[in-house]
Amino acid sequence: MWLASWGRDADLTPEAHLYFFDRYSRLAEWHRARGHLAKAKRFDAKAEGHYIDNPGPPYAAAMAMPRPRRFLFTNAVSTHTFDGPHDAA
Repeated sequence: MWLASWGRDADLTPEAHLYFFDRYSRLAEWHRARGHLAKAKRFDAKAEGHYIDNPGPPYAAAMAMPRPRRFLFTNAVSTHTFDGPHDAA
């Protein structure tokens, strides 16, 4: 992330924070299961740095939509005869 924002003032989106929280939490679990407790503690600290107290996805709301237009029927069959050459090239 720091490489992509080099030279610019950038901030992570809430989705990116959630992604990094999940990744670092999983890495901490993996290292803890293998006995690497120091690394697990570091990854837990990084995960907590990305944790945002998010109440969940936005709630649904009733939205008004315009009434659909009536169907438009078109007669797309030509009534003009063409007496030119029969090749389609």
